[in-house]
Amino acid sequence: MNRQPVTLLFTNSIDYVADLLVKNLGSEQVFRYNTDLWQDYKLLVSDRTIEIEDPIGRRVTEADIVKVFRRSSMRASNIFPATKLTDAERYDEEEVWMALSDILNIFWEQGKVVLNQPLATTRSCKMQQLRVAARYFDVTPFRFVVGAAEHLRPGGQAVAKSFTFKFADGIGFYARKVDEGSLDPAHPWFLTDFVEADEDVTVALVRDELFAYALAREPFLEQTIDWRKAPSSHAHRGWKPVKIPPALSQAIFAFAADIGIHYARLDFLRKDSRYTFLEANYAGEWGWLDPDNQNGLMAKILYEIDPRTPLVGCPRPQWR
Repeated sequence: MNRQPVTLLFTNSIDYVADLLVKNLGSEQVFRYNTDLWQDYKLLVSDRTIEIEDPIGRRVTEADIVKVFRRSSMRASNIFPATKLTDAERYDEEEVWMALSDILNIFWEQGKVVLNQPLATTRSCKMQQLRVAARYFDVTPFRFVVGAAEHLRPGGQAVAKSFTFKFADGIGFYARKVDEGSLDPAHPWFLTDFVEADEDVTVALVRDELFAYALAREPFLEQTIDWRKAPSSHAHRGWKPVKIPPALSQAIFAFAADIGIHYARLDFLRKDSRYTFLEANYAGEWGWLDPDNQNGLMAKILYEIDPRTPLVGCPRPQWR
């Protein structure tokens, strides 16, 4: 029976970054809960305690858990959308998912949730981000259009983006340049103006520190405008640590305070000295940027989630 203070790590079974965190912190410091494998765990939530037992018999209680870090936790039906669930299986999954969401709320209210707060994307997604970001950065105009052909510009070039990839194989797409006249207005479209740029710049905000990286766009622009679709040898190994202007750093911290977050990966396009804000990913992946713990990013995240370091809980809205 475990009575050592631990960090509860909410994630899923296919999470390279979670693997890195457990490897570097040590399994004795982290209790990992894979949300897609909930059937393999024992769980009790009562008016007095929370108890979790993992598949190998390791058990923790609410008193043992001093920090909670939510990674990319997902339903199994989202990770494997081709899997057919019975009505009863889907009901079970949703019931457990709601319970896990409320467990996060309980720990958040206790101040134990660090870095990645619950419901951040639901509370502030791409469109609201862009409205807030306009107070601090250069931004690109956007439109979300459905059933309103008069708001599409035939012959006009825009960037189409997908909000989600969750519901079926092949549904959802990376950013692509489109002719608005080719779009079917019966479907929903999130569109932004196209931005000419020399580099992608991504900045990891980890509470009170920033870690910036840049990727040259010239090697892949003939094939795609989205670096995630670029050849992997460039897309995953071409990122280099960079310094960003002090004014941009100040703007990022001001944006984070305005939104009310401790963690995000913010994406920009850079042309000469101009940085155009694209979006903030509140559970943004970062493992490929510092996989060997050489640039300070991983070390900072390890420090923030380590159960032996001071607890700084992520912001909680002040309900009015």
